[in-house]
This record gives sequence, C-alpha cells and structure tokens, in this order.
Amino acid sequence: MAKTSERKKELDRKRTEWRKTHRSLGGKVILYPEKQPEHVNARGNKTYNWFWKKILLPISLHDIPALISMMKQRINREDDKRKIRKFRTMIGMANDAYQLKQLENISDYDSDLQMGTDAALNNTKGLLYQGGKMYSTELNEQEDAILIRDMEGIIVDAQYDNNGSDRSEEQTSSSNVSTYKDWDY
Repeated sequence: MAKTSERKKELDRKRTEWRKTHRSLGGKVILYPEKQPEHVNARGNKTYNWFWKKILLPISLHDIPALISMMKQRINREDDKRKIRKFRTMIGMANDAYQLKQLENISDYDSDLQMGTDAALNNTKGLLYQGGKMYSTELNEQEDAILIRDMEGIIVDAQYDNNGSDRSEEQTSSSNVSTYKDWDY
C-alpha cells in the first residue's frame, strides 16, 4: 500500500512539472512554447496525426465549420462503425482546432496561454502590449504627438516630437503624462 502511494506521489510530481512547461486547452490540445500545437488524439494514430498537422492547422478559422458539416454528411452515408468512429473523432479534433484558432485571433500574444511572441509594438494594427495589457496608438489632431490609449479609450501617455516646438496647455495639463512617462516601450 505504501509503495502505491509513493508511486502516485512521484507520478503527480512529474505531471505537475510537465504542466509547468506545457499548457493544455480543454485537456485536448497541448500548447508548446516553441512548437506547433499538438492534439492528444494525433499522438498515437497516423491518420489523426495527418489530419491534425496537414488539414486542421493550415486551414483558416472560417473553413473548419464547412469541414465539420462535410464529415457529418459522410457519417450519415457510412455503414462501417469503425469509419463512423474515426469521423466522429475527427469532428471532435476539428472542434478543438476551431477553439484554438479563435484564441489565436484574439491577439498576437496571449499571456494566459503563453501563445505567440511577446511583441512590444505591432505597427500594422497600432497596438502596444505592456504588462499583459493592450493599448492603442494614434496621432493627435496636430500630428505632433503619439497618443497611447487603453482599451476603454482613456489616454494614458503621450509622446511628443522633440524638434523644439512648444507644448500647448492641453498637452501639459494631462496628469497621466507624468505618471507614465518613464515606461519602456
């Protein structure tokens, strides 16, 4: 009895160590820091591995529901129970891939799931990531300062050009500018 509890403790410790380095999405998709996501069903079967890597990961988010409906139609026409089971497993994998791709579309970096690269500034979208929060950047009306707003639209910082122009009253009266001026962007 004591041996089984020691063995269980050892397995629990190893499982905890593994979970610290890997994250799972609903227990089905394993997210590695530097590798492509892996599905638990794709680990032991060549068909599922091919379906996950060659079909589900490359296609876009909007194509997955069409793929699922096509497989459901195929199930309705099929008589072989093994093929029906395989198609149902593939439908479950496609649903997991759909959830994963929805999370990937939220932002380039998700700190909770540790997905993507932690980019300080995304020039194409005008977004800034600081401490797990997202801010938008834009020019002011005079186009002499970059305004940084949080997602509610509140100005948290302003960066002015340093070509010797005087600041107007509205630029110096902002209390948020002094609070956030030492940020490392």
